[in-house]
Amino acid sequence: MENFNPDLDYKQPIREFIKRTLTDDIEDVDFVPQSNLRIWYNYQVEGYPLHRHSSLEVVVPVENGYKYTADGRKFFLNAGDILIIPPNIMHEIECDTEGKRFIYLFEIDFMKRFYDYPDLEDFLSEPQLINAMTHPDNYRKIYKIFLEMADIYFSQPSKICEITIFGRLLEIFGVIAREQYQTNSINFSNDKQRENFYKFKSLITYINHHYMDNISLEYAATYVGFSKFHFARLFKEYTDSSFYDYLCHRRIIAAKSFLEDDSLSITEIGRMCGFSNQTTFTRSFSAHVNMTPSKYRQMLRQNRL
Repeated sequence: MENFNPDLDYKQPIREFIKRTLTDDIEDVDFVPQSNLRIWYNYQVEGYPLHRHSSLEVVVPVENGYKYTADGRKFFLNAGDILIIPPNIMHEIECDTEGKRFIYLFEIDFMKRFYDYPDLEDFLSEPQLINAMTHPDNYRKIYKIFLEMADIYFSQPSKICEITIFGRLLEIFGVIAREQYQTNSINFSNDKQRENFYKFKSLITYINHHYMDNISLEYAATYVGFSKFHFARLFKEYTDSSFYDYLCHRRIIAAKSFLEDDSLSITEIGRMCGFSNQTTFTRSFSAHVNMTPSKYRQMLRQNRL
């Protein structure tokens, strides 16, 4: 992925990680000694059982996907996705394929004393997926900062640059807090408009997490409590796109990420992204990207040379 440095020696600073310790379902996080954080460069093909801890967890796959269940919701993360799991949220890791990812753990209780922390409270009440679909204006910036944090952490094996790393984390949360504040500051002409806005905001989040499922317009309309005809009009107003165009666009974004993994066949990728058959996948992909999936994969390979 962009800005990932495969040549860096990912050696833990101060001392190596000792072990993961669970008491019932609570993990005692092994932070770097005398610090409030730990970052792992993880490439193991293994999962981790359902657990929780008092620290914030962030996972950023940089090669191949990764599966999480957090707060009862399943997340299949593509390379480049960012999953933020707030403190004390139950979560489980499923891993049955090779890959590379960074996993960050931070103690963030100190943030609650900030004046504008309330702008983050809703965001940190549940797991959050950050990618080009969920945060189109700021995703690239947030992703770049997380990789910078990993570079800083692993670049000095005898020292932990805690202030610098937490400075980057606060920069990320500053971006997110501004997003949340702007959303909460939208002027609605009436309570019904406000209610509809949050209904569709919830639906978009659902689609971004479940794009691979067979989501019909009828199901989406029921999700927000409208007739399918009323729903189709309001969805167009909210997203400037038809429902099926939006769903297809989300699937194509996922397919482009999966095509970076040469171990997956194009047929398999189409199925993983929710397309009913190979013909539909190829036709839809070509319409959005102006080339077939095989041509797009060939272009990716040439760019890696």
